Amino acid sequence: MDFSNQLDLLDALADEHSHKSSTSKFDLRKWQEKGVLRAIDRQWVEQLAQHADEKNTAVLVAGALCSAYLGAGHICIDLATLWRAPPQEISLDTFRQALGQGQVNSVSDWCRALQASSLVCSASDLRDTPMVLVGTRVYLYRYFAYEQQVLTYLRKQFDTPLFDVKSDLLAQLFPSTLITDDKTIDKAVDWQKVAVANAASLPFSVISGGPGTGKTTTVTKLLALLVAQSAAQDRPLRIELAAPTGKAAARLTESIANAKASLPFNDDIKAAIPEQASTLHRLLGSEFGRSRFKHHRQNPLHLDVLLVDEVSMVDLPMMAKLIDALPPHARLILLGDKDQLASVEAGSVLGDLTSGIETAYFQPDWAQRLSNLTGDNLQPFGNPTAPSITRALTLLRTSYRFNENSGIGHLARAMNAGDAPAVLRCLKANYQDVQWCPPEEGQTKVDITRLAKGYDDYWEAVRHKRPIADLYQAFSRYQILTAVRQGEFGVEKVNAQLELYFYQRGRIKDPHVWYPGKAVMLTRNDASLGLFNGDIGLCMPDESQRLRVWFMQPDGSFTGLLPSRLSEYEVVFAMTVHKSQGSEFDQVALLLPLSPSPVLTKELLYTGITRAKFAFTLWGGSHLIRVATQTQIERYSGLNEALWGN
Repeated sequence: MDFSNQLDLLDALADEHSHKSSTSKFDLRKWQEKGVLRAIDRQWVEQLAQHADEKNTAVLVAGALCSAYLGAGHICIDLATLWRAPPQEISLDTFRQALGQGQVNSVSDWCRALQASSLVCSASDLRDTPMVLVGTRVYLYRYFAYEQQVLTYLRKQFDTPLFDVKSDLLAQLFPSTLITDDKTIDKAVDWQKVAVANAASLPFSVISGGPGTGKTTTVTKLLALLVAQSAAQDRPLRIELAAPTGKAAARLTESIANAKASLPFNDDIKAAIPEQASTLHRLLGSEFGRSRFKHHRQNPLHLDVLLVDEVSMVDLPMMAKLIDALPPHARLILLGDKDQLASVEAGSVLGDLTSGIETAYFQPDWAQRLSNLTGDNLQPFGNPTAPSITRALTLLRTSYRFNENSGIGHLARAMNAGDAPAVLRCLKANYQDVQWCPPEEGQTKVDITRLAKGYDDYWEAVRHKRPIADLYQAFSRYQILTAVRQGEFGVEKVNAQLELYFYQRGRIKDPHVWYPGKAVMLTRNDASLGLFNGDIGLCMPDESQRLRVWFMQPDGSFTGLLPSRLSEYEVVFAMTVHKSQGSEFDQVALLLPLSPSPVLTKELLYTGITRAKFAFTLWGGSHLIRVATQTQIERYSGLNEALWGN
């Protein structure tokens, strides 16, 4: 399609509707140059202007921003918020002047302009239009449909009859309660036991908790309870395990297998709990060359229970498609850390679901039910104003990985609380597992020598041609994380410098070709190969000394592919914090840039910190750390308001 004359058209339209006193026109080129819009946002709005004969600048502004904000992870835009605070690259006067060219001088005017447009419909009168107006929120139609699909599913679950839970089986799984500490109510409650009782009662449930709170142990006991109850009725359960990435699926597989060993049930019950997890794409049936999955409402998944781990990584479209593929009778159990980074794509489903979980607790009648099932006194957690969604939520509140002497634990809690002074105190304290490396005066480059040292064991394993499983273990012990992609401290430059460093020390012969030990991460799904975005491969020769790239499958086996079969990938000795979600490493080094960046938030730093099990090093200046700690991710959607009234 030819867009060559559309800017002139938009300028003419802006002229036609501008106030006589206005001297400035709405110019998409300037907004794109300022970074407010991407090329795709500009093209989309230009197409609407030309082919829908839309002549109101205020409508075009809304459309362009709706597309741009979607690219930044938002499901919608809020006109009232934008009226008060437009994108930071545009001054308030300039923004309102552009809207004034469409005869808009208030939020109400803006809403009326959209209501009058053929490009916009309302939620009460859905039509085939590019945009939907709901109150002061504007959606692209497809994303409004995704959000409504999730909300419709949730509301249906709230009205579904409860399942019976056998308290004697629950008591077998949790033979004793936690030690009571009279100073706090939380310590008097076994929240893992509550989570199992809660989720076993419902067709839909969410279990959230930070690292080391026992999420996998809890859901393994939950699955054991469901299997035991079904076995007593001679009704076998079809259970599936899934996670967003191959790495997360492999971790879930390993964790479930380990947790099963300590269950107080017979081998038949244990055997009925699956160990092998798949990625969501594999589960739904991603097909090469097609955007639609194999499984959907007309061809649902063949299962009774679906457990999805690392749900913080699941975007709204994926959640909607997952729900669409569930058979009506299926239970859905979501597991994840609500405080981690939101998904890379649009939406923050886990964050919206658990928005008030810290303090809302349960409706009084539900608190009584859980008290009866668990034997714990949950009446103090009854809240008459708690919304319906709280019934499906449980937060695991005790970390068993990080004790009182753990610097990583203290640092993660301080970061999660947004307490910058406490974060800096943790970094300056003499914890054995936390190290802080602030930049030296005048420093402009990364200290590659110190960073690369963490890979010494890996290169020794490569040199001795250790089995691929051993190489994976060695590679997973250490990881460099970056906050950004570009610049001296970005993932692209750091990886290039690491490869050069390894080359200079004789560990690789040529960094520009495939070599033994090269580590890559796929950057795009490839259903034809059964591999997906985020999967990590290590290059090593096969038995005939031919180089292959080896990928771990969710069941722990390895698939070796010729390098020529891989199309889109990047070196992964360093990876972004976003790409590290779903993974854990013995040691982590997190690099912050030297200058401010909008990606520096407390969620990003918290996620980076909690990837480390035993040692964490933070490279960054105190000012940026303070700013990031006090900056929280905000993503616009209607889910939060619909579920929590916020």
